[in-house]
Amino acid sequence: MDRRVLFDAVLVVVGGLVAYTETFGFADPRATIREILAILVTLDVRVYLVLSGLFGIAFVGYLVVYLPQKDARTIRPR
Repeated sequence: MDRRVLFDAVLVVVGGLVAYTETFGFADPRATIREILAILVTLDVRVYLVLSGLFGIAFVGYLVVYLPQKDARTIRPR
């Protein structure tokens, strides 16, 4: 693993732990997971449609814009 990738992964984990602790404190993790799942279940279907649409747009943009540029930059031996 590249050192930069490892550093970024550690930052994401630490940030997630800090955000979790700031939001829920040091409570029982199983209870807070149930609370989070209850919130997600009670969301309206339109929220999931909007989020999946945004994910779809980002994915298609990745396929159409980023991958062809990346492929054009790679040198293929003949």
